[in-house]
Amino acid sequence: MKYINYLMPSHLISSSIYLLGQKIDEAIRSRIAKHAPYPTICVGNFQSGGTGKTPATLWVAKQLEALGYTPIILIRGYKGSVSKSIIVDTLDAYTYGDEPVLHAQYFPTIVGKNRLESAQLALNITGDKKVLVMDDGLQHYELIKDFSIVCQKSLRFEQDHILPIGRLRQIPHTNVDAILSQVNEVGYDPVESWKGIPEFTFERETILMSGSKAPGVVVCGVANPDDCLYQIQKAGGFVGDEIKFGDHHRYSTSDLNRIENASKKYEFHVHCTAKDAVKLTTLIEAENSPIKLSIWDVKIQPVGDVQILLDAIVAKIQQVAQHRPKKQA
Repeated sequence: MKYINYLMPSHLISSSIYLLGQKIDEAIRSRIAKHAPYPTICVGNFQSGGTGKTPATLWVAKQLEALGYTPIILIRGYKGSVSKSIIVDTLDAYTYGDEPVLHAQYFPTIVGKNRLESAQLALNITGDKKVLVMDDGLQHYELIKDFSIVCQKSLRFEQDHILPIGRLRQIPHTNVDAILSQVNEVGYDPVESWKGIPEFTFERETILMSGSKAPGVVVCGVANPDDCLYQIQKAGGFVGDEIKFGDHHRYSTSDLNRIENASKKYEFHVHCTAKDAVKLTTLIEAENSPIKLSIWDVKIQPVGDVQILLDAIVAKIQQVAQHRPKKQA
């Protein structure tokens, strides 16, 4: 059986149940799948959490913008409060989710669980040569992707196992167009492309966007908080203490009080990610908190020539633009 290498014998039942549910969901949703009204680029992953798909999505969108396209981001908006697809019109992370607000600082962004419904809303956004760029979406089968990019980190997906013992959200497949791999991760050893799919490498850089590198508490509500701490330290941030929360954490007043107490000895100085900052800033202002944030963000830079990747994306966009009716969805 082709799936057996991705199942751990010690967790065969739980992983098999997860895999069965995933395959049923794929079969049902794929039967009703449709194209979007515009070319659709998907940046996703086979593995859960922390593969760099959000900075990779921004990188793709910025490359397309430089070429004269109008990128429109489609994203689920995890931990947001909206129930239907909607165009982000304010930088309210508690309404739309943290990652949609990060994207909306740069590009028109549509948040919603139903990506096909979100794609239809793109008709209401003005701009020439519109292109949809999905942040996550390989596991959203109701919307057909025209070009799919898989992001991976140090543990290559073909060496991983199905959830819950591993990190695989689905069995890796070849119905994708490119792989983006981080090369500055511990233990990563670039090898030849997987099953002939073009593989491109990039480095991740953590940058201080605002504030200082002075001693302070690190607050992380991301998929991999230990990596967050390491990256801030590596970039020169002086870490005194750390407070970890779950990914996409919705910060509360009690959380803020905890952070204030921990940061008091550092003159209320707190290091955090841009993803956390879009929520913490609102709360700090609302509560008139003395906390001072130093905000760190992740950027990616290609290693080597990625023109082949960009050429392939543009070629697909041009092909779709010529042959697809604009009002389909």
